[in-house]
Amino acid sequence: MKPQIKWALAAAAVLLVGFISLQQTGALWRSEASSDGGGTLTAGKLDISAGQGGVKSFTLDGLKLSDAAPGDSVQKPLPVINSGNVTMQYKLNSVAVNGTTPLMLRVAKVADQAACTPTGDVGTELYNGAPNGAATSPRNVAAGSTEVLCLRVTIATNAGTSQSSNATFTFGANSVAGA
Repeated sequence: MKPQIKWALAAAAVLLVGFISLQQTGALWRSEASSDGGGTLTAGKLDISAGQGGVKSFTLDGLKLSDAAPGDSVQKPLPVINSGNVTMQYKLNSVAVNGTTPLMLRVAKVADQAACTPTGDVGTELYNGAPNGAATSPRNVAAGSTEVLCLRVTIATNAGTSQSSNATFTFGANSVAGA
């Protein structure tokens, strides 16, 4: 056998053994870290829900206006339920309005659903302004507790006739360490 062929076969054998070795040991890597005892690891279940009974998908019935005029508004409660077993921090991340009717949005924290009356500036205001891009600061809710938001949508005074809009509210939540 020629010396060049011997070297090529030897090199191919080394590459094959290296490839097989990597394939077999790739899953055996492991990483460990130790702690000096100064930290605490806590596991829990984070579960944000809205509406009655902790449902995952929720339509806020009644937050709509029909045959309304500029300045008309509707105000409805939105219960935010922490169905998990750890304190959660949630916030209104954004509101996207689809349509042509200019709207205004007010979000307030109220004591309970009954406190979100059909009219009036009730509760502690968290946001007041145009709904597109609306967001609130993070709020903590203890495990197994509920916080009620009062949402008010008002048709802006510069609204025309025969217009319509709808809005999508996006909330986010995460667990709060040590709370």
